[in-house]
Amino acid sequence: MARRVPRRQLRRQRPQREPYDRVLIACVGERTETQYFRELVVAYGLSTANIVVVPSHRDPMGLVKLVKEEQRREQRNGENYDRAYCVFDHDDQKHFASVSLAAKGAGIHLARSWPCFEFWFLLHFEYTRQPFGRSGGRSKCDNCISALKRHQPSYTKQGGCKFRELEARLDDAAIRAEQAMTDALRTQEYNPCTEVHQLVRYLRAIKG
Repeated sequence: MARRVPRRQLRRQRPQREPYDRVLIACVGERTETQYFRELVVAYGLSTANIVVVPSHRDPMGLVKLVKEEQRREQRNGENYDRAYCVFDHDDQKHFASVSLAAKGAGIHLARSWPCFEFWFLLHFEYTRQPFGRSGGRSKCDNCISALKRHQPSYTKQGGCKFRELEARLDDAAIRAEQAMTDALRTQEYNPCTEVHQLVRYLRAIKG
């Protein structure tokens, strides 16, 4: 007769927290950004107890509220996040500036992109500071995606870019992103640039 397995062994084991920062990453949308950071966590062997990636259908202001809610919930459970990030796009958001100020005022870090997250992907292949504009019925983000598809013809918003597909180009992308942000700060023209490399750099070094 087969031995019964104790019930406690059948329970799904929770991820173990490791001795490095605990980070909340809240993303607008369930596909592109969420998928990218979840794959990064796996690729670098980070604990999902430490790096919590949360998708949201809310707008950027709702995303900031979500982060605050998650922080309060953790505090009630006797836990804390060492850092919290909001990942969202400019893409002609009406309240982009006020959302950014609200997040920073609450101590929340930002990983914003102008006009959209796909610009971070594009920097893996080329450097550009040519602004993305509207054309016909196409948004700035649509035109940024078109530029990306010159390098990745099969790219779709639903499928995103696999982290492993881009990893070999990551150092080049980070250098280009830093150059783009430096120029954006100098000229006060942020289209296009991104802060995503700052979050990626932090995660790459989080284990020390």
